[in-house]
Amino acid sequence: MKGDPAGCPQVCRVCGDRATGYHFNVLTCEGCKGFFRRTVKRNTRLRCPFRKGTCEITRKTRRQCQACRLRKCLESGMKKEMIMSDAAVEQRRALIRRKKRERMGASPLGAKGLSEEQQTMIRELMDAQMKTFDTTFSNFKDFRLPAACSSGREVPGAAHTPVGEEAAKWSQVREDLCSLKVCLRLRGEDGSVQNYTPQADRSGAEIFSLLPHMADMSTYMFKGVINFAKVISHFRELPIEDQISLLKGATFEVCQLRFNTVFNAETGTWECGRLSYCLEDPAGGFQQLLLEPVLKFHYRLKRLQLHKEEYVLMQAISLFSPDRPGVVQRSVVDQLQERFAIALKAYIECNRPQPAHRFLFLKIMAMLTELRSINAQHTQKLLRIQDIHPFASPLMQELFSITDG
Repeated sequence: MKGDPAGCPQVCRVCGDRATGYHFNVLTCEGCKGFFRRTVKRNTRLRCPFRKGTCEITRKTRRQCQACRLRKCLESGMKKEMIMSDAAVEQRRALIRRKKRERMGASPLGAKGLSEEQQTMIRELMDAQMKTFDTTFSNFKDFRLPAACSSGREVPGAAHTPVGEEAAKWSQVREDLCSLKVCLRLRGEDGSVQNYTPQADRSGAEIFSLLPHMADMSTYMFKGVINFAKVISHFRELPIEDQISLLKGATFEVCQLRFNTVFNAETGTWECGRLSYCLEDPAGGFQQLLLEPVLKFHYRLKRLQLHKEEYVLMQAISLFSPDRPGVVQRSVVDQLQERFAIALKAYIECNRPQPAHRFLFLKIMAMLTELRSINAQHTQKLLRIQDIHPFASPLMQELFSITDG
């Protein structure tokens, strides 16, 4: 970012960190911009833990007191009314992505076939995938298994009956997590099979029974995605701040693309080596399963019967998304994303018989747009779980913080 006339970098009016631009009417850093947006949207009453209400907010202390940080944001002139709704933000992003997709779809490739540069890009991506993703999940060990809700083991805080605002939050979390239950099957080395199916009760315990295991799986997958990105030379050349921002935004999406390679559309099961996962519909209707956005996405993507090269190019396009929050070198990332997208289009034209697959590129780009929407919904659900119950906080921290390392 450009400095002031004296040549000094501009600083955040809230915490003093390096500012990246004007956000909600005030010159701030990315951290305070994101904090202000999240806090206002969640509409949670904050209180100063030190009961003073006058905490000094600096880059080092800004995480210690949310109440005073919000107060400082407002005193600095940040305006709540300038925050766009989730629907408006997603609508604007969808418009940008659609225009970019149309531009890429209409761009001439020149001579048929892949250029030397494109072949090198694909080889590097395939090498990164091979080094960081094992479809047998043989290295996924020492994971926690779900606690049996019927064993009498009490989930902290689940004994009381929620009332008022807390009851409304519980209702939302149930709607998020319990309409479709995740069932886990573990095949032992001796050939034995153990099934874990969430118990249907009203205590709330079933909501959290699978979270420790899912946190372990998420950590394992997230580390693989981080290592995948580090193998890519174009990614390593970016500033570390942009690397972190891109990973934070894309990790969930890349994980879903990787999970799709082990998804069995005939059984509706993700086959991860000795572990397999499926979604159980309490109503028993297969058509209802297709209404679940994540499951619907996996069925539709699997139906395209993609090559391994197309999967890794999708991962790269998702990773190099210039509109992720916190990305500074947007034009550089945008150019890289376009190069990967054009490489994907060239690969399809070179390796797929026409005209049977003449719309495959557009279908893939549409699937990536759909995945962005699912990612946004997923983040909101995790935030609601974290907000509802202190028992969930350590688990949610595992899901949120792995890309910070």
